[in-house]
Amino acid sequence: MDLRRNHRDLSSSQKTAFVDAVLALKNNVDSVLHPGAQKRYDDFVEVHKNAMVSGPAMIMPMPHGGPLFYPWHRILLRQFELALQTAVNDTSITLPYWDWEYSGTSNPFTPDFLGGDGDATQGGHVTTGPFAYSGGQFPIRVWDGPAGDPGLRREFGEDATSWLPTLSDISAGLAKTPYSPGPSSFERVSEGVLHNPVHRWVGGNMADATSPNDPVFFLHHAFLDLLWERWKVQHPTMPPYSPETGAKGYDLGSKLVFNARGNPSPWRETWTVKQILAPTDLGYSYA
Repeated sequence: MDLRRNHRDLSSSQKTAFVDAVLALKNNVDSVLHPGAQKRYDDFVEVHKNAMVSGPAMIMPMPHGGPLFYPWHRILLRQFELALQTAVNDTSITLPYWDWEYSGTSNPFTPDFLGGDGDATQGGHVTTGPFAYSGGQFPIRVWDGPAGDPGLRREFGEDATSWLPTLSDISAGLAKTPYSPGPSSFERVSEGVLHNPVHRWVGGNMADATSPNDPVFFLHHAFLDLLWERWKVQHPTMPPYSPETGAKGYDLGSKLVFNARGNPSPWRETWTVKQILAPTDLGYSYA
């Protein structure tokens, strides 16, 4: 069973191993979607882009702004985690999570881990850490449009509508019921109040549909995935996911979709929402 931990609880060697796996997936493993044109890491960026940007490759039903948000991202993250393990032949690699604290050891944006903020004088490029543009090890190859900046960009806190959720924000979100639907449901409140502002706070690539270009995307979503589990524990009499029936494409029996019809699938396996409700059924849990 793979065990995900808060990044602040990782040893220095564990952080290095995680970074090395990300770089291996970015540079050494060929793409499944476009062999020879991009790398396997970029496939995950493209899948997420297609789940947000309209066009012939758009994924339907839309996994953002509705009940599929948590199940769909659960599979995206788990497949990324398994791809990291395969890239370096190390099954001890797991996704750490970031609980949105930005002080002391809770800050993941350090030179030995995710690198820091972007430099406004250099177009917002990240200039420190293993993913810095100048290091040449982390080229951006997938953008919201047909082309874009090849360097990783960040703009911490520059969006006036952004924030890092506090413990009280998290508690308020976890108190919401039911899971979905409705403007006061857990899914809607958590996506709008806990998820979206963090993307805007990091800014740069994280503010785009191609937000997985920034590795912090996966730490951000791993914490959201954990919060879904905490919500279930806090509300044991509530269905862990809704709608349960009667909503084709969105209920428990619906297949999770990761490619448009006629386009190549990023992986061979398929899952229904019901099959992924428990992380342990996918082979992982949280410390």
